[in-house]
Amino acid sequence: MYQIIALTSLVLQFVILGLIIASLVMKRRKMIRAHGITMLLAVFVHSITILAVMVPSFSSGLTPYILENFAKPISVISIFHGITGLLAWLLGVWIVVSWHLSPSTQACYRKKVAMQITLVLWLIALILGFAIYLNFYTAILPL
Repeated sequence: MYQIIALTSLVLQFVILGLIIASLVMKRRKMIRAHGITMLLAVFVHSITILAVMVPSFSSGLTPYILENFAKPISVISIFHGITGLLAWLLGVWIVVSWHLSPSTQACYRKKVAMQITLVLWLIALILGFAIYLNFYTAILPL
């Protein structure tokens, strides 16, 4: 059961990656409102997976494992995944909420660096999360 939930969450992360790529294409085409709406959808879906799957999984399964196996590489990877993922999520929520509450899209342009940092943190968290999945649910990456 846990493997199906983890796989579903992983698939949703790649759906979110697709939304982000589509959103970046929209931004380059000067479709700023569509870019914002697509990112809002990405953050919304990501929030659901974090709150419904990742936080319960991390607190009930991964944290005890990390405490018992702190020196293992997968424990360090898991900690960095949690930190980068949490930071990316909080920044993403802040950016989307501030965009939604702003009367002008001009306020978004001032957050360009924050958006870039958020994207990099999220991509790092995605890669680390994929490594965690491979470690715990396949024999491909035993760490």
